[in-house]
Amino acid sequence: MIEHEIGVSLNVPVRVLIYEEPVTGTCRLAYDLPSSLMGRLKNDRVTAAARLLDQKLLALAETATGASA
Repeated sequence: MIEHEIGVSLNVPVRVLIYEEPVTGTCRLAYDLPSSLMGRLKNDRVTAAARLLDQKLLALAETATGASA
C-alpha cells in the first residue's frame, strides 16, 4: 500500500491492542479499521487493500475471542 500512497505509512503496520479490564478481568481485543484510517487518502488501491485488512482483522478477532460480529 505504501507503494501507492506514502500517507499509508501513518497507519501501517496495523496496531492491535489486547488488554484485560481491571474490574471484570475480561480480556478485550481492540483495533481501528484500516479502511476508516486510510479512506481519507482517496486512493482506490489503498482503500481496496484496507478493506481486505478489515476482513482479516475481523477474522483474527473472532478467532481470538470466540465471538462473532
